[in-house]
Amino acid sequence: MDEAIAKISGSALKPKEIIEGPTTSEGPSEVRYRAHVAFSTANEICHNLEKVQNRRKAVIFVSNGYDFNPFEGARYADPNVIGTTNNTAQTFRNMGENDYDPFTRQQNEFADADLMRELSELTRSANRANATFYTIDPRGLVAGADIDQDVDPTEWNDYLRKSQDSLRVIAEQTGGFATVNQNDFDKALKRIDAESSDYYVLGYYSNNPDPLKRTRKIDVKVNRPNMDIWSRKAYSLRPPPEPKATK
Repeated sequence: MDEAIAKISGSALKPKEIIEGPTTSEGPSEVRYRAHVAFSTANEICHNLEKVQNRRKAVIFVSNGYDFNPFEGARYADPNVIGTTNNTAQTFRNMGENDYDPFTRQQNEFADADLMRELSELTRSANRANATFYTIDPRGLVAGADIDQDVDPTEWNDYLRKSQDSLRVIAEQTGGFATVNQNDFDKALKRIDAESSDYYVLGYYSNNPDPLKRTRKIDVKVNRPNMDIWSRKAYSLRPPPEPKATK
């Protein structure tokens, strides 16, 4: 692990680069492009992991997290839009598959809806593959933006919270944990190693034949006292293949 970490170099966009970069009606284009590439790569990893059977699979996901519409006030020179975002993690937990109507939302909530869809797709793929994601924010303990970035503190804190919440969602929804806002990475890696070394694999067949019930909740219980259960909360059936076009 140390050898792999030594080969990694980050290339995240700085706040100033995001603010001054090209922007579309859906937010900063470069931010969205990089996020889509990252999510696509993670989904492809999950698809490959489905081929590995009868064992626990852990994915260490090193990322600064995601916010599809950061620093909106600074980009549009309008301080009135600062602080309009929601709690990403709580919104994801509360949102159902069909509860979001993006046509009634403002631009920032368009971006939130897109982010939720990306997070939802990734966590469903991970749970189908029985893969646990452990997310690590390489920024460590974050006090604030660099002085030369000239970012409003409220917007910076909003961006930081949302990006960290996205990492929490990925981890919590797949049975892992997020290492955010801390500098002790060795402790996190040791915990990941411990969880990947000692575990139970439980399997079952659902007795619910309804093909429309695509998301199935999971609740693991034990009859021993003083035990903490850490497991994934649900899984989703793979969507049926699209019908082939007729000639």
